Amino acid sequence: MVKVINATAAVGKKSVKNRIKEKYRVLTVRKKIILWSIAIIALLFFIIMIGIIGAIQGVLKTGENVEMSAFGTAQVSPEVERYREQIASELSKFELEQYTDLLLALMMQESGGRGNDPMQASESKCGRIGCIKNPDESIVYGVKHFVNVLQKANYDVKLTLQSYNFGSGFIDYVMANGGAYTKELAIEYSQKMYQKFKNTGLYKCHRPAAIQYQACYGDIEYVDAVLRYLPSAMMGNSATLSNGFSSPLKRSLEITSPYGWRTLDGVREFHLGVDLSCNESNTVHAVQDGVVVYAGVRGTYGNLVQIQHGNFISAYAHLSKINVKNGQSVSSGQSIGACGKTGRATGTHLHFELKTEMWGGQFDPTPFLFK
Repeated sequence: MVKVINATAAVGKKSVKNRIKEKYRVLTVRKKIILWSIAIIALLFFIIMIGIIGAIQGVLKTGENVEMSAFGTAQVSPEVERYREQIASELSKFELEQYTDLLLALMMQESGGRGNDPMQASESKCGRIGCIKNPDESIVYGVKHFVNVLQKANYDVKLTLQSYNFGSGFIDYVMANGGAYTKELAIEYSQKMYQKFKNTGLYKCHRPAAIQYQACYGDIEYVDAVLRYLPSAMMGNSATLSNGFSSPLKRSLEITSPYGWRTLDGVREFHLGVDLSCNESNTVHAVQDGVVVYAGVRGTYGNLVQIQHGNFISAYAHLSKINVKNGQSVSSGQSIGACGKTGRATGTHLHFELKTEMWGGQFDPTPFLFK
């Protein structure tokens, strides 16, 4: 009887051990499953993060490229357009050909394609104006400077453009103040630098906004000035101008002095319009229907006519004669005067402006003259 009980007890112990082993085995399997699940999840997370990082890097380098292609073909003068292939060739050395139209727009703003240094790249090459002697050299160093700034600005187009004008120090300023371009930061930086160099005589206020803010270092409106030459960047006033915009002269238009910074009689100044070649036999015409809001003599403008067209004003200066009067309604293409050299003018030409205010708010008219 005792043997039977002992045998039964032994079997019971063995059964308990087996159950414990089975339970341990099940727990071990579950543990392995959990560990493998964690490992798989971690691997998937790692793969996803790699993909996200790659996407972010792609946006930094090519996201703006997509944006650039959306701008379309730059609307520039023939003098600038002739450099298209050369600029594209230089950019191809950095695999950045997609920025060709942006650089054409930049050149249009800098020089209108005229002179030996159409990209105004002398300062980036040798730290002073005038060291570049031919357009080929200008494009080489202009593109090189643009690419350096573009890369430092993490392919931010607006920050790149403003830094091409201000210098790369503006990028450091932006990175220390939020990390993204804003017009306010451009004004602040210009104010700061203008106070630093104010007594050197190198910088003067020309734009109304620059005078208002005492932000006369570089051009605080440079970004908008360049982007006006790119179709998708045109908005507001340009939408109005795109319909029924007539030529102010009944002849082929030739710009002799573009909108933007220029040096005249040894003084660097901001040209608020464009000068168009003509002679006194050429009549001047209203670019759209409107009402004459000024017809008379106005300081350096000489004989001046200004016409209100809805939300913008066109201005025609240095006229030899005026054919309209204040308050008169005029039609698109109607003769309003004749070319001349009254006021501050070294020769006969038409100084033409587009603006949003009677005596301010000028913007570059070139895209609307060469469509």
